[in-house]
Amino acid sequence: MSISVFNADDHPILRKGVTDLLKESEETKWVGSAADGKNALEKIRALQPDVAVLDIEMPHLTGLEVAKTLIAEGIRTRFVLLTLFKDEHFFKNALKVGVMGYLLKESSEQEILDCIRSVASGKAYVNPSLTHYLLTQSPKKDDALDKLTEHEVNILKLIARQKTTAEIADMLFISPKTVSNHRSNISKKLELGGGQNALLKWAIEHRELLN
Repeated sequence: MSISVFNADDHPILRKGVTDLLKESEETKWVGSAADGKNALEKIRALQPDVAVLDIEMPHLTGLEVAKTLIAEGIRTRFVLLTLFKDEHFFKNALKVGVMGYLLKESSEQEILDCIRSVASGKAYVNPSLTHYLLTQSPKKDDALDKLTEHEVNILKLIARQKTTAEIADMLFISPKTVSNHRSNISKKLELGGGQNALLKWAIEHRELLN
């Protein structure tokens, strides 16, 4: 019996790539997709697929927020999160809420199918490059980043890589104004002064927390 799978990603090309993979595989039955977190939440709630493969970064609701909400409701669906970032903070938060699969977007098609098969059978699956997070603890990092939302941590990571507001907006498919608002909120939460480039300096100095 094939595994019913739903997928969501705000990037059309990436969403189509996973959709096509699910349609072509004999192991899976594609039941639908969404381009944002709010739509994904509503459709997964209605469809109750065996597995939902969700991008972490989406408009309205993140993939993690969608999974957390539906898991709390007791849905039978099991969740896999796809992300661009090798981020310990997100990874551990995903485990805490009950997400069973965690993959990087660089994962091969076979790895995505292996993950879906594993999760559908009730077994957790983690991208091999992230498994060391299961064995390490980083209290300092958790303390620093717990104040921030998923979006804010992603933006902070890009700031640490010295990306401009325009570049960050382009990479995350949001407006420059939204990035500026996030930068302001991050500075407040980290209790940074209003000095020029204070956030950039903090991000670079604490880059090891964001790896």
